Amino acid sequence: MKLNTKRKTFFIIFLLEITFIIILFSFFPQFVFAGVGSPNVIVKTNLTVGNVFPELSNVTIENNASTLDLTPSLTRRIYCSGIATDYNSWEDVVNATATFFDAANSSYSDSNDNNLHYTNYSCSITQYNGDPYRALINCSFDIWYYANPGPWNCTMRVEDKHHKAGFGSDLIDISSLLALGLPDYIYYGEVNATEVSLENISDVINYGNVKINLSLNGYGFYNNDGNAMNCTLGSIKNISIEHEKYNLTTSHPGVLDLTQTLTRYANLTSAPVVRRYNLEYRQNDLVNEAINSTYWRIYVPLGVAGTCEGNIVFGATTAPGI
Repeated sequence: MKLNTKRKTFFIIFLLEITFIIILFSFFPQFVFAGVGSPNVIVKTNLTVGNVFPELSNVTIENNASTLDLTPSLTRRIYCSGIATDYNSWEDVVNATATFFDAANSSYSDSNDNNLHYTNYSCSITQYNGDPYRALINCSFDIWYYANPGPWNCTMRVEDKHHKAGFGSDLIDISSLLALGLPDYIYYGEVNATEVSLENISDVINYGNVKINLSLNGYGFYNNDGNAMNCTLGSIKNISIEHEKYNLTTSHPGVLDLTQTLTRYANLTSAPVVRRYNLEYRQNDLVNEAINSTYWRIYVPLGVAGTCEGNIVFGATTAPGI
């Protein structure tokens, strides 16, 4: 009897514990990770990402340079580079282009113009440092000397095999360029003593990217020597600086005496003098129209003979309003 009583007591205690546990856990939500559950079921989700958009980063012009100096009368090759990331593989990037444009006066979609807009339609694409997902993009541009000064933007575009595109950009400042082109010599020909030479016409070409005025001075043998020319023979062997004369606006052809010349031309000086010239920089991509003439004569005084040589210093200065 005692054994049966113990069994009954143990069974009753066990049932009470089970009942207590059921009551206790009935206050918490039940989670089942598969199949049927009450009141909540957690179902795992998954997918595989297909094509992704390529991304462009680290876009730089000339290795993060802040300014760009151009080359007088020529082009300068510059580089715009960036890193394209494509998690389908770097080889998924199949096309890269770049546009370099004047940020103040042009835009990405404008047509090409040497003053303000350049496009490279076939930039190079190479694997970046062995990374399976990244490509190095390199784009070059040949920028003409007369490209506008100021801030410029390089915007790069990459495209993958599914025609998904990514963009990136950087800025740089193109510096003002003052540069002139002139003939090597001004040849007055044979001029008799006490006479004025015929007019020489010498063209000035603006090989920079800003409108310019002219600074003019001259010397015979060394700077500020007071002479226009030194001569091989004669009693004084030099022509004083004031006897060389110029006009920057108007031609006066034909034979003139000294009095007539003095009223039509300005005297050259030993010290630089800035004269208004307002020669614009080149705008036409096909024809260089940034050319203007200067007009020169020289008076040959008594006391010189033989052959004479001198120097004229042409300087470019920024014209007002630039």
